Amino acid sequence: MERNVIFKCPRTGMNVQHWLPGTTSDAADTHVPVRCPACASLHFVNVASGKTLSEGIGRPRATSQTQPPSTM
Repeated sequence: MERNVIFKCPRTGMNVQHWLPGTTSDAADTHVPVRCPACASLHFVNVASGKTLSEGIGRPRATSQTQPPSTM
């Protein structure tokens, strides 16, 4: 089924609208490559939910904590 989806660009955080063409297998775990107009990168969008592949994974967190000096 053809439809519009809105997904969040993982690089810029912007909401991006994209037209997904109808596919023969609209399975919940099927992702299609989409060229993002916000960052010009390729993202994989789930055909059922409209979410990017990386949305459920999470990003590594930058830590601002310093390690205490080791005592010998």
